[in-house]
Amino acid sequence: MPPSVGPAPDRGPAPVKAHRRRADKGCVPSRPAASLLATAAYGLFAGLLAASPASGEAFFWVDENGVTHLTDDDERAPASARGADIDELRQLWSNGVQGPSPVTPPGSSSSEEDRVIRLLRGAAQDFERGETARAAAALRSVLRLDPGRPEAHWYLALLDRQRGRYEAAEQHLRSFLSNAGDDLQAWRASAQRRLETLEDERGLEEDRPDRAELDLLVRRIPNFRIQLDAELERNNPGYAETVGRYLEGARAEVSQQLGVTPLEPLGVVFYGKAAYRRAHRHRFSFQTVGFFDGRIHVSSPGYPSGALRSLLFHEYTHAVYREQTGDDRPYWLNEGLAELVERRSRRQPDSTRSERVSLRRRIAAGTWLPLQRLSPSFSGLDNDDARAAYLESIVAAAWLERHTDREGRARLLERLGAGFSADQALHEVIGLDMAELDAAIQADLRSEFTDWEAMQPASRASAPGSR
Repeated sequence: MPPSVGPAPDRGPAPVKAHRRRADKGCVPSRPAASLLATAAYGLFAGLLAASPASGEAFFWVDENGVTHLTDDDERAPASARGADIDELRQLWSNGVQGPSPVTPPGSSSSEEDRVIRLLRGAAQDFERGETARAAAALRSVLRLDPGRPEAHWYLALLDRQRGRYEAAEQHLRSFLSNAGDDLQAWRASAQRRLETLEDERGLEEDRPDRAELDLLVRRIPNFRIQLDAELERNNPGYAETVGRYLEGARAEVSQQLGVTPLEPLGVVFYGKAAYRRAHRHRFSFQTVGFFDGRIHVSSPGYPSGALRSLLFHEYTHAVYREQTGDDRPYWLNEGLAELVERRSRRQPDSTRSERVSLRRRIAAGTWLPLQRLSPSFSGLDNDDARAAYLESIVAAAWLERHTDREGRARLLERLGAGFSADQALHEVIGLDMAELDAAIQADLRSEFTDWEAMQPASRASAPGSR
C-alpha cells in the first residue's frame, strides 16, 4: 500500500512539477503513514530518495482534499503525479511560508514582466526571513504593475490573515481565485478552504455582548497541561492535536539550545482572540497576544499555523528561563534567547545583514544601548530604541551561543537561578562580565562593517541584494 501523508499543515497543496529522482522500490514502507508527523514524513522520504539506488521511481501528488501521497508504484499513481525529488519534498513539509512559485510565462520577455517576477521572488524570500513589512511593500508594488497577479494576492492574504485583517484577507483570496489559471489549480483548492475558515476566525475575533462565558476544556499530553477555549475545539476538532505537536517541538528545540527542560508538565492556556482580550485586558496597558505567569497564556486563531507555532516557541523559552532562573533578568538575555528560538523555528537567520547594519550605525552614532541598561527591562524606551533593544538582545544571545556549548548555557542559567549576579554568572561561563561582553559584541559588528558602511542611508544599507 502506498504511504499517505496529510494534510500538509495549513500551507495549501504543493505545486506539482516534473522533477525526477530514482528510488529503490524495496525501501518504501508497506504500511500506511497517515499518522506520521509532517517532519518525520519528510525525513523518511528524504532519506529514501537521497540514499536509494536507481532501480525505481518515486511519485507524489496532492488529491482534491489536500492530502499528499507518495508511492513507488507507477501503476497506482494517477496521471497527474510526477516524479518526486528532494527539493519538492522539502517544500511539502518544511515550516516556511508556502505559496505559488513565480514563473515567467513561456514566450514572455518584457522588462515589466521580468520586474514583476523579481519582486515576487524577493517578497517570498523576505517572508521566509520574517521581514514582512518589506515583503508587503514589494507585493503592493507588484499589484500596481499587475493588479490581477495571483501570486501577490496569495501572499498578501497570508499576511493579512496573520495580522487579523480578515476582510482584507478575504478580498485577496477572492482576487486570487478570480485570476489564478489552471497552472495554480492545487492552490485554488487551498484558497477555497482558507476562505471557508475565515468566518470562524471572525467569530473568535468579535467581542459580542452575547458571547458566552469562557469555557476551558482540559487536554493532557505527556509534557504539558493544556486548557483550551471550548470554542476553538468546536470550530476545529483537530486543534488540540495540532498545538500539542507545536508544544512538543518547542520543548525539543529549547532543550537542545539551552540544555534544560522543565521538571514538571507546563500549563498552557489557549483562548480565542475575543476571549483572551476579555480575560486579560486589565493586566496590560498595551495589546498583547501571550504572556507567562507560571502558565503560558496565548491568544490563538481558530486554525493554528506557523504564526502560532512561532509564538509558542517564544513563550515556552520564557517559561523555561523563568523556571531555571526564578526571574526575568537579565532581560536582554531572556528576550534574546526567546527571539533566537522563535526565529529558528521559522528557519530564519539569527539576524539579517540589514539588522546588523542598523546596530553598527548606532555604534557609530553613539546611540548603542549598553546591555547593563537593558538588564532590568525594556520599559521607558521609545519605539526606535525598543527595536534596537530587541536586535541587540538577539545578537548578544547569538554571540553567547557561538562561544559556549549546551552545558555552558545550562550552567549560566543555573548560576543565575542560584543567586549569582549576571556579571558573576557570565564571567564563570565565558570569562567576561557584562560590560566586556558588550564590548566584544560591538567589536564584532565593527569588524563586519566599516565606518563608511555604517553611515550610509538606511534605504541603501538595507536594499535588496545587500544582505
